[in-house]
Amino acid sequence: MRIIAGQRRGHKFEGPKGTGTRPTSDLVRESLFNILGGSVAGRVVVDLFAGTGALGLEALSRGASRAIFVEQNRANVALIYRNLATLRFEDRALVLATDAYRWERAFEAIDDEPIVVLLDPPYREFEDRAGKVNQLLRHLVEELSPDSIVVVESRAALDARVLPDITTWDVRRYGGTQVAIRALARPAGPEPSRVDAGGPPS
Repeated sequence: MRIIAGQRRGHKFEGPKGTGTRPTSDLVRESLFNILGGSVAGRVVVDLFAGTGALGLEALSRGASRAIFVEQNRANVALIYRNLATLRFEDRALVLATDAYRWERAFEAIDDEPIVVLLDPPYREFEDRAGKVNQLLRHLVEELSPDSIVVVESRAALDARVLPDITTWDVRRYGGTQVAIRALARPAGPEPSRVDAGGPPS
Protein backbone atom coordinates (compact mmCIF):
# COMPACT_ATOMS: atom_id res chain seq x y z
CA MET A 1 0.00 0.00 0.00
CA ARG A 2 1.12 3.57 -0.61
CA ILE A 3 0.30 7.18 0.16
CA ILE A 4 -1.20 8.82 -2.91
CA ALA A 5 -0.50 12.53 -2.40
CA GLY A 6 0.83 15.14 -0.02
CA GLN A 7 3.79 15.18 2.32
CA ARG A 8 4.46 11.42 2.13
CA ARG A 9 3.41 10.91 -1.48
CA GLY A 10 4.57 7.56 -2.85
CA HIS A 11 5.70 6.24 0.55
CA LYS A 12 4.68 2.64 1.17
CA PHE A 13 3.08 1.27 4.31
CA GLU A 14 2.03 -2.14 5.53
CA GLY A 15 -1.22 -3.72 4.38
CA PRO A 16 -3.40 -6.23 6.23
CA LYS A 17 -2.56 -9.87 6.73
CA GLY A 18 -5.22 -12.23 5.41
CA THR A 19 -8.68 -11.25 4.19
CA GLY A 20 -10.34 -10.06 7.39
CA THR A 21 -9.49 -6.41 6.75
CA ARG A 22 -10.25 -4.76 3.41
CA PRO A 23 -8.45 -1.44 2.94
CA THR A 24 -9.83 1.27 0.69
CA SER A 25 -8.49 0.90 -2.85
CA ASP A 26 -6.09 3.52 -4.23
CA LEU A 27 -8.69 4.56 -6.83
CA VAL A 28 -11.43 5.18 -4.28
CA ARG A 29 -9.04 6.83 -1.82
CA GLU A 30 -7.73 9.19 -4.50
CA SER A 31 -11.25 10.04 -5.72
CA LEU A 32 -12.49 10.62 -2.18
CA PHE A 33 -9.67 13.00 -1.23
CA ASN A 34 -9.98 14.83 -4.54
CA ILE A 35 -13.60 15.56 -3.60
CA LEU A 36 -12.62 16.69 -0.10
CA GLY A 37 -9.90 18.89 -1.56
CA GLY A 38 -8.42 21.36 0.91
CA SER A 39 -11.08 20.71 3.56
CA VAL A 40 -8.77 18.17 5.26
CA ALA A 41 -5.79 20.50 5.70
CA GLY A 42 -5.46 21.87 9.22
CA ARG A 43 -8.34 19.82 10.62
CA VAL A 44 -8.64 16.91 13.01
CA VAL A 45 -9.63 13.74 11.15
CA VAL A 46 -11.27 10.73 12.82
CA ASP A 47 -10.78 7.37 11.06
CA LEU A 48 -13.52 5.07 12.40
CA PHE A 49 -13.26 1.30 11.81
CA ALA A 50 -9.70 2.28 10.89
CA GLY A 51 -8.33 -1.13 9.83
CA THR A 52 -4.87 -0.41 8.40
CA GLY A 53 -5.34 3.31 9.00
CA ALA A 54 -5.09 4.06 5.26
CA LEU A 55 -7.68 6.86 5.27
CA GLY A 56 -6.26 8.61 8.31
CA LEU A 57 -2.70 8.22 7.04
CA GLU A 58 -3.66 9.76 3.69
CA ALA A 59 -5.33 12.63 5.54
CA LEU A 60 -2.18 13.27 7.58
CA SER A 61 -0.09 13.32 4.42
CA ARG A 62 -2.50 15.89 2.97
CA GLY A 63 -2.13 18.25 5.89
CA ALA A 64 -4.57 17.16 8.59
CA SER A 65 -3.44 18.63 11.90
CA ARG A 66 -4.15 15.38 13.74
CA ALA A 67 -5.72 11.99 13.14
CA ILE A 68 -7.61 9.82 15.61
CA PHE A 69 -7.74 6.13 14.65
CA VAL A 70 -10.55 4.08 16.22
CA GLU A 71 -10.09 0.33 15.79
CA GLN A 72 -11.01 -2.58 18.06
CA ASN A 73 -9.02 -5.39 16.42
CA ARG A 74 -5.74 -5.69 18.34
CA ALA A 75 -3.74 -6.90 15.33
CA ASN A 76 -4.96 -3.89 13.33
CA VAL A 77 -4.16 -1.54 16.21
CA ALA A 78 -0.56 -2.82 16.19
CA LEU A 79 -0.52 -2.43 12.40
CA ILE A 80 -1.63 1.21 12.65
CA TYR A 81 1.14 1.93 15.15
CA ARG A 82 3.70 0.39 12.77
CA ASN A 83 2.40 2.39 9.83
CA LEU A 84 2.50 5.60 11.84
CA ALA A 85 6.11 4.87 12.72
CA THR A 86 6.98 4.02 9.11
CA LEU A 87 5.51 7.30 7.87
CA ARG A 88 6.79 9.30 10.88
CA PHE A 89 3.35 10.54 11.89
CA GLU A 90 3.41 9.42 15.53
CA ASP A 91 3.39 12.99 16.87
CA ARG A 92 0.15 13.84 15.04
CA ALA A 93 -1.87 10.72 15.81
CA LEU A 94 -3.91 9.08 18.55
CA VAL A 95 -4.86 5.40 18.32
CA LEU A 96 -7.87 4.24 20.34
CA ALA A 97 -8.28 0.48 20.74
CA THR A 98 -12.04 0.53 21.10
CA ASP A 99 -15.29 -0.23 19.31
CA ALA A 100 -16.49 2.53 16.95
CA TYR A 101 -20.03 2.37 18.34
CA ARG A 102 -18.76 2.79 21.88
CA TRP A 103 -16.64 5.76 20.78
CA GLU A 104 -19.65 7.31 19.03
CA ARG A 105 -21.91 6.96 22.08
CA ALA A 106 -19.35 8.84 24.20
CA PHE A 107 -18.58 11.47 21.58
CA GLU A 108 -19.40 15.09 22.32
CA ALA A 109 -18.08 18.07 20.40
CA ILE A 110 -15.84 20.01 22.78
CA ASP A 111 -15.60 23.24 20.83
CA ASP A 112 -16.83 24.77 17.60
CA GLU A 113 -13.92 23.53 15.49
CA PRO A 114 -15.07 21.45 12.48
CA ILE A 115 -13.59 17.99 11.99
CA VAL A 116 -13.68 15.31 9.29
CA VAL A 117 -14.97 11.82 10.15
CA LEU A 118 -14.15 8.95 7.78
CA LEU A 119 -16.05 5.64 8.12
CA ASP A 120 -15.10 2.50 6.24
CA PRO A 121 -16.77 -0.27 8.26
CA PRO A 122 -16.53 -3.96 7.35
CA TYR A 123 -19.24 -4.66 4.81
CA ARG A 124 -20.99 -7.04 7.18
CA GLU A 125 -21.85 -3.99 9.29
CA PHE A 126 -24.09 -2.74 6.48
CA GLU A 127 -25.66 -6.18 6.06
CA ASP A 128 -26.14 -7.15 9.71
CA ARG A 129 -26.17 -3.81 11.56
CA ALA A 130 -27.57 -1.24 9.14
CA GLY A 131 -29.67 0.25 11.95
CA LYS A 132 -26.64 0.66 14.21
CA VAL A 133 -24.67 2.35 11.44
CA ASN A 134 -27.62 4.67 10.83
CA GLN A 135 -27.81 5.51 14.54
CA LEU A 136 -24.06 6.17 14.66
CA LEU A 137 -24.27 8.53 11.69
CA ARG A 138 -27.34 10.30 13.07
CA HIS A 139 -25.59 10.96 16.37
CA LEU A 140 -22.48 12.28 14.61
CA VAL A 141 -24.56 14.63 12.46
CA GLU A 142 -26.30 15.93 15.58
CA GLU A 143 -23.12 16.36 17.64
CA LEU A 144 -20.48 17.54 15.17
CA SER A 145 -19.71 21.22 14.87
CA PRO A 146 -20.97 23.09 11.80
CA ASP A 147 -18.72 22.80 8.70
CA SER A 148 -17.69 19.29 9.76
CA ILE A 149 -17.72 16.56 7.11
CA VAL A 150 -18.81 12.91 7.39
CA VAL A 151 -17.74 10.34 4.78
CA VAL A 152 -19.03 6.75 4.50
CA GLU A 153 -17.63 4.07 2.20
CA SER A 154 -19.38 0.79 1.38
CA ARG A 155 -19.56 -1.94 -1.21
CA ALA A 156 -23.21 -2.37 -0.29
CA ALA A 157 -25.85 0.12 -1.45
CA LEU A 158 -25.90 3.22 0.72
CA ASP A 159 -29.62 3.71 1.08
CA ALA A 160 -32.03 5.11 3.67
CA ARG A 161 -31.46 2.10 5.93
CA VAL A 162 -27.91 3.35 6.46
CA LEU A 163 -27.91 7.09 5.72
CA PRO A 164 -30.13 9.28 7.91
CA ASP A 165 -31.90 12.00 5.89
CA ILE A 166 -30.55 10.44 2.72
CA THR A 167 -31.28 13.44 0.47
CA THR A 168 -28.67 15.46 2.38
CA TRP A 169 -25.84 13.13 1.30
CA ASP A 170 -23.76 13.26 -1.88
CA VAL A 171 -23.61 9.59 -2.94
CA ARG A 172 -21.15 8.53 -5.64
CA ARG A 173 -20.18 5.17 -7.13
CA TYR A 174 -16.69 4.01 -8.03
CA GLY A 175 -16.94 0.57 -9.61
CA GLY A 176 -18.38 -1.70 -6.92
CA THR A 177 -17.89 0.86 -4.14
CA GLN A 178 -20.19 3.66 -3.01
CA VAL A 179 -19.06 6.76 -1.15
CA ALA A 180 -21.45 9.13 0.65
CA ILE A 181 -20.38 12.58 1.83
CA ARG A 182 -22.27 14.99 4.04
CA ALA A 183 -21.03 18.49 4.82
CA LEU A 184 -22.74 19.98 7.86
CA ALA A 185 -23.83 23.50 7.08
CA ARG A 186 -24.01 26.27 9.63
CA PRO A 187 -27.58 27.07 10.63
CA ALA A 188 -28.95 30.21 9.07
CA GLY A 189 -28.99 32.99 11.61
CA PRO A 190 -31.28 36.02 11.76
CA GLU A 191 -30.60 38.75 9.28
CA PRO A 192 -28.63 41.62 10.85
CA SER A 193 -30.68 44.66 11.77
CA ARG A 194 -30.42 47.60 9.46
CA VAL A 195 -29.16 50.70 11.24
CA ASP A 196 -29.82 54.17 9.85
CA ALA A 197 -27.10 56.74 10.43
CA GLY A 198 -27.96 58.59 13.59
CA GLY A 199 -31.12 56.57 14.22
CA PRO A 200 -32.22 53.43 16.06
CA PRO A 201 -32.32 50.00 14.40
CA SER A 202 -35.22 49.71 11.96
